[in-house]
Amino acid sequence: MKKLLLFLTFNIMCALLLVCCRNQNSSEGTFQTGENGSRLNNSATIAEGSIVYVELDSLTSNYLMTADLLGELEEKMNRLEADLNNRRRVFQSNINDFRNRAERGLETRARLAEIEQSLMNEEQNLAQLVERYQMEMAEEQAVMQRQILQSIMDYLHEYNQDKGYKYILGNAFDAKILYADPSLNITAPVLEGINAKYRAERR
Repeated sequence: MKKLLLFLTFNIMCALLLVCCRNQNSSEGTFQTGENGSRLNNSATIAEGSIVYVELDSLTSNYLMTADLLGELEEKMNRLEADLNNRRRVFQSNINDFRNRAERGLETRARLAEIEQSLMNEEQNLAQLVERYQMEMAEEQAVMQRQILQSIMDYLHEYNQDKGYKYILGNAFDAKILYADPSLNITAPVLEGINAKYRAERR
């Protein structure tokens, strides 16, 4: 789960590095203290037309949709892994039986050649299945990434309707934003709002 979350956060960070949201108007609010003691702007005390940002790792890792989709993805990964492990055990058992019969002379050379060819085909099919499962999971991860990214971008557009920010940037450790004023950090209200919206929609 942690590996999936890191992979997902990195890819969403790349895609959300620069989200441009244009609109007008503003509202009132307060500040909250966030991670590492930084001040997270909890409302539109920021002037209209400002450039603000969200902490992408915090936003994506604490977004309820991320947890739900990662849970579903992990369940599927576990099912595929269990299927592969079962097929590998059967394959290994067939190999052991082949070796045992060959060593004890229980089959003719022609029959052993047939069994050996069958095992080679089985091994090839297993390798193809592993590749297919890997491609399937990669596609599932990509779809999940797009779903979360689209959801965040849709919410930011909605959130900015009464804020009037010119840009909403995505900040992270390895992003190209080298410094950001903590007073422009809107992660807290965005996270609160997007989770509230998600809770309402999944009821």
